[in-house]
Amino acid sequence: MAAPHGQQNTFYIPSSVEQEMSKYMFASLPQEACGVVLGEAAAGGIRISRFQPIRNVAPDPLHHFSLEDTEWIRCVFNEPQLIGLFHSHPRTTPIPSNEDLRNLPIFAGLLQIYFIGSPDLTAESQLKMLLKGYQIHASIDSSIGMSHVQSYSLQPAQLCVT
Repeated sequence: MAAPHGQQNTFYIPSSVEQEMSKYMFASLPQEACGVVLGEAAAGGIRISRFQPIRNVAPDPLHHFSLEDTEWIRCVFNEPQLIGLFHSHPRTTPIPSNEDLRNLPIFAGLLQIYFIGSPDLTAESQLKMLLKGYQIHASIDSSIGMSHVQSYSLQPAQLCVT
């Protein structure tokens, strides 16, 4: 669901789902955590209903993530409400990295949202997650002739924890 020009979509996420994502992220430290979020587009935004962790099988899971193929494929084919991706940045802020943007086309055609979580290093308990949500935007670039190249970008979205 695209937001009208000049307006941001809002992602509505239940506090129980946000807490589940946070627990999974902290349990995965020092590695990056990853998984998918389920939900649906609704008037005024996207409503998240569930988080499904997926094992990170990256060769260097301390600095990268790669979804385990079997779990990812199972979600793609068996979860009609598959709407987004979550992964963590254990040592940096929840802002898309160059690698996140470079790998975006792998997921972007199937998903609408992209969440990044990071430990809040300023929190007294050290067990608070900073969570940022981004809407995946697709654009088609016309080139000479009939060929088209689709590119993707991430646009910050407002998060509302309910």
